[in-house]
Amino acid sequence: MDDFNDKEKNLVAAKQIADMASAGKPVAVDPDTADRMGAFEEDAISPDDALESRFDDVVEGGDQ
Repeated sequence: MDDFNDKEKNLVAAKQIADMASAGKPVAVDPDTADRMGAFEEDAISPDDALESRFDDVVEGGDQ
């Protein structure tokens, strides 16, 4: 039986990763663990927003 819950497992993994990283060692972390640790923040824009913004610097009616 496992005595650790998911939160405790994440805390242990985060501490181990932080210890290795602070010692200058490269640390490989699988994407699911990194996501649970909050390593990634989704800040990408949608494809539609990207298309709409591509001419933001062009003034309407200006010389081109």
